[in-house]
Amino acid sequence: MNPNSLAVYITSLLWLNLIDAKIGYFWHITDLHYDPFHNSQEFHKGCRHNRANVDHNHRNGRHRDHTCDSSWPLIQSAAALMAERHPDTLEFVLWTGDILSSSMEHLSEEVKLEAVRNVTDILSRTFSSQFVFPALGHNDPPPSKKLVDMWMQWLPTEALQTFQTGGYYTIEQSHSKLRIIVLNSVLWAGGAARTDGPHRGRAQWEWLEHVLSKARRKSEMVYLVAHAGPGVEERHNAGSASAAGGGELTPTANARLLHVIRAFSDVIAGQFYGHRHADTFRLIYSEGRPVSWALLAPSLTPRGSGSISNPGLRLYKFDSNTGKVLDYTQYYLDITNTRGELHWAIEYNLTQYYSLREISATSLDGLAERMLNYHDRTLFTKYLTALRVRHTTDTSDCDATCVHVHYCAITRADYHEFRACVRNPASALASRAPHTSAAVLLYAILIIISS
Repeated sequence: MNPNSLAVYITSLLWLNLIDAKIGYFWHITDLHYDPFHNSQEFHKGCRHNRANVDHNHRNGRHRDHTCDSSWPLIQSAAALMAERHPDTLEFVLWTGDILSSSMEHLSEEVKLEAVRNVTDILSRTFSSQFVFPALGHNDPPPSKKLVDMWMQWLPTEALQTFQTGGYYTIEQSHSKLRIIVLNSVLWAGGAARTDGPHRGRAQWEWLEHVLSKARRKSEMVYLVAHAGPGVEERHNAGSASAAGGGELTPTANARLLHVIRAFSDVIAGQFYGHRHADTFRLIYSEGRPVSWALLAPSLTPRGSGSISNPGLRLYKFDSNTGKVLDYTQYYLDITNTRGELHWAIEYNLTQYYSLREISATSLDGLAERMLNYHDRTLFTKYLTALRVRHTTDTSDCDATCVHVHYCAITRADYHEFRACVRNPASALASRAPHTSAAVLLYAILIIISS
């Protein structure tokens, strides 16, 4: 077959695949961190600045900034955007936890449940014809009969049973070969693993492997969904055992989840997580080959534990027959605009923004490699801009070693491999970026000391 005929043949196959595909959409919203006291005399509890600034912002009607968690008007504006941009073929909504602000941590379960009910009600009105699939975050109330009663409108009986006992469940799509598995990552986090989590955490492992084996037998494709997923943050010490709390997985749980993902990579069509308040992705490898990917959505709250960002919402486009993710549109809200308006806008489309032909482990691995180009920072600058949801485009504080740490976080989901990755390249980085060699070596020394 000559090259021209081959090109025509490949194009025909692509068109046939597009014709056969049933295009659907789903929203991914995460980390609302709703603060019911945002507009009250208790307004300062969910904020990190001093009381004088809070009073000033409150009097002037600015119920949002980068030092405070989400106000009710911010949540209303997010719901309004999702209702306005409602595709006719919207299939479902992924809602991946941390519904409540950490300022509510010491309040009663009744108060927390009432706040969760308020958010549930607005989502019910926004998505009256769609199912919302919630995952629990570490700021949220634990599984209970009251939560079951609140969310039974969205979950079938079988899912409600496992949710009430462990906070996890699976959804079998009746009209397609796509199965959604919602995990309770809190059971595998540092605090829960030491207290009430061990038994339920073990039960979740057994259940997960059983459901994945069943999906393989039935030729189903699977979405893994949770609040926190495997891997580390971009901060250089995030891979240490001491940094595994606060919703992150313990080193043991992280390693086991990676093992499960590798073992069932043939049926896992995608992984969707929140928690990090950042727009990024993670790759899982088996014998050096990329076999699975995870996309992390940015938070609705502009307040972050490590770095701040603008509020974000994400709309996925996918083949609802197979679960293959085709693209997503990232929306953002610039909360620093001087007019004080809640104006959401499109930030970017994934395939266009990064010039991807498809969304796969192989294509995202290629993207990670291209971002590592120390001589041309254009692509990495785009990544950092998206990471912070356009909060700032200043990347001057991220030197060559900083770039490499981001690369290690994306491509080394195992904690030990991440630490080895950031330690290893000190001399290579110095030779690639001679004008910053002193800074590179100092940064590497700090990494080793802090680990």
